[in-house]
Amino acid sequence: MGDELGRLLREVDRKKMELAERPEVAPNARDAYEERFLYESIFFNNTMEGNQLTAAEIRQVLTDDVVIAGKPLSDHIALVGYRDAMRLSDRYIQQQRRITEHEIRRLHACMLIDKQEMAGEYRTYNLMIQGHRPTSYEKVGLKMQQLTEAKPSEHAHPIESIAWFHLRLEKIHPFGDGNGRVGRLIINIMLEQAGFPAVIIRDTDRECYYEALNAYDGLDGNPQVLPMQLLLGQLVSRHLDELLAI
Repeated sequence: MGDELGRLLREVDRKKMELAERPEVAPNARDAYEERFLYESIFFNNTMEGNQLTAAEIRQVLTDDVVIAGKPLSDHIALVGYRDAMRLSDRYIQQQRRITEHEIRRLHACMLIDKQEMAGEYRTYNLMIQGHRPTSYEKVGLKMQQLTEAKPSEHAHPIESIAWFHLRLEKIHPFGDGNGRVGRLIINIMLEQAGFPAVIIRDTDRECYYEALNAYDGLDGNPQVLPMQLLLGQLVSRHLDELLAI
């Protein structure tokens, strides 16, 4: 662990302890935070993938069950699928359910309700993503088994291990669509299971997030984990600040 990452994670742990020692916040304040987090998470995770609905429209679609004129129906369906996958994520968190291939495929199937032919199914073809080639489809099953059965290092901070898991999952890119959204849901499942707050990758974080993914891609023969670990630590620190401010 580098000095910068070590300092950041110690600060995260300090804030986590401070939050745990604080009295319970008023239920209405906590509920307001959780509602805001829900809609922000749906908005930022789906706009990252090209969804055209605004934040206000997303809330309207999900609360009033309406269709926004002039916006693709597929965007509406994607929101419902993502919301349902978040609900499944909550059950995994409450049950402290270990994330295996089965859980990942269930999340994907829940999310891709508009693409039943690929929902929950590993891809059966190779592909290129902005010049990057993910794992060959013939190796996806083996690589996913290795990823989900690997045990985190006893000496690693949970945030280090979660960042590594996310990078490996995105590098394998097991599905034909929805890999990023599923991967970011799994980040939050693992964070909350480890006692940390869930995070949102907002517009201002997006460039750093993609840079961290690219740093691990290994096109230069030197895959780096540190950029994603730093980013995830910074995101957790920010959300702890938001919770401490309630």
